[in-house]
Amino acid sequence: MEYHPDLDMVDEDGYTKLNFSTRGATRRTVSLEKGTSAVSPPWRLIAVLLGILCTVMLVIAVALGFLIFWRSNSGSSSLEKDNSLSRNKEYQNQPTKSSLEENAALTKALKTTGVFSSTCPPNWIAHEKSCYHVIISQDSWHGSKRRCSQLGSHLIKIDTLKEFEFIVGEVSSYTTNSFWIGLSRNQTEAPWLWEDGSTFSNLFQIRSTATEESTTHNCVWIHMGNAYDQSCNIFSFTICEKLL
Repeated sequence: MEYHPDLDMVDEDGYTKLNFSTRGATRRTVSLEKGTSAVSPPWRLIAVLLGILCTVMLVIAVALGFLIFWRSNSGSSSLEKDNSLSRNKEYQNQPTKSSLEENAALTKALKTTGVFSSTCPPNWIAHEKSCYHVIISQDSWHGSKRRCSQLGSHLIKIDTLKEFEFIVGEVSSYTTNSFWIGLSRNQTEAPWLWEDGSTFSNLFQIRSTATEESTTHNCVWIHMGNAYDQSCNIFSFTICEKLL
């Protein structure tokens, strides 16, 4: 028997059947496929934008990390540099042994009942109507006289017992040193004279240190609160004086 495809479209009464369901399904399928293709582009755009945003955020994070790392290293370097500069300054400001000795000697010289005065030169001490300066370097009596003269002064002349006590207190910390003053004489048994030519008034006692081997002790120094005659060629410290 020959098959006729058109017979599937005929019912029992001989009427033709139309298969609308298949076409509708086909149309719906086509419509759905078209709809799917129409919805896809926005999601793709959002995905691309999100990818770009993530990339930008990653770049920013890397840049911030690098910046923080660089600043921390830079801060450490600056701190080390500052510490190095501070150590150098501290080292430069540290006194040397010689400067410490000079300052110690000067401090000893300034332990006195006198006071600093703007009318006296630097490192000179005012007392009554005079300025006094202790030279902490040794020289002979005549050399000390010249050094005081170069400073516009003279070897100290003691006029009162109060001034003598002041000078003794000024040099009392120098237990092993002596200090030339302005008293001398031309020869043994001659009168003691001050540097300005005035006669010594026996205000204080001058103790003799002369021996049979050395009798020419014609200059005077102060040592440990007492005045002694001594050879003028021996080296010792000096006390200079200038009037205000």
